Amino acid sequence: MKTKVISQSILSEFLKIIYNKATQIVLPIIIILQPMLAYMSAKQVLYVGLDATPETDSNLLEAIPPIEYIGFDTILIGLFAMIILGAVFGSLEFKKNSLRTTLLLQPNKMIFFKSKMLVSMLFIFFMSFISIFISIACSQYALGASGLNPIILNSKVWYFIILGTISWTLITMLSYFVAFLFKTSVAPLIFLIPQLYNIGEFLADRISIARFLPISLGQDLIATTPSRLTSVPAISIALLGLWVVLVATIGYYRFIRIDVGTK
Repeated sequence: MKTKVISQSILSEFLKIIYNKATQIVLPIIIILQPMLAYMSAKQVLYVGLDATPETDSNLLEAIPPIEYIGFDTILIGLFAMIILGAVFGSLEFKKNSLRTTLLLQPNKMIFFKSKMLVSMLFIFFMSFISIFISIACSQYALGASGLNPIILNSKVWYFIILGTISWTLITMLSYFVAFLFKTSVAPLIFLIPQLYNIGEFLADRISIARFLPISLGQDLIATTPSRLTSVPAISIALLGLWVVLVATIGYYRFIRIDVGTK
């Protein structure tokens, strides 16, 4: 009986995600738009020259990175959309008495919370991986004979894709839990979006503790350039994971204590 209840709860959460308007808006952005931009960006790199440097092209601030890094700069666009998606997922139950209705069908708050978290995390991880892979494949395809096989790639690129997927997943889940904690999608947007647009990097360059902000930690895992990618990803993953666990724990204990008219 308990297994059936859990299965029904998981299915319910999955259907909510699939039919949510935010999902239908964000998926084309990360699956179609981002890969298109990655393709165009790689074509531009090919035009400039894979061996171009600031000395050979005054428009460059730094040398073109090795081909394994090509395309990863564009996945920051999709991260913006994923943060919004996480915020929407996290605040979904607190709109129009949805939580009251959900708990009438599934009164066990612990099962509800875990089911919602599990489904959201798996969906976010899967879509993050697919989006980043397609984007990098399009980048390598754009490079033609100068690039890698867009399907096979190589072990280094696959490693970068996994790191990027972990970064997206943890940041999106943090957005999700911040929204769940504060019962609104606005809270994670105020907290995370400014960090994404250089404010986090600006602070990190001036205040050492700002390097531990979520977006800064997440960007350490995205292989935009050899100098930007952290040499010890396990530390960035652990610290970013700590952000997620901390906010999730606070959100969970606050949630199980709220009174929504059900037991």
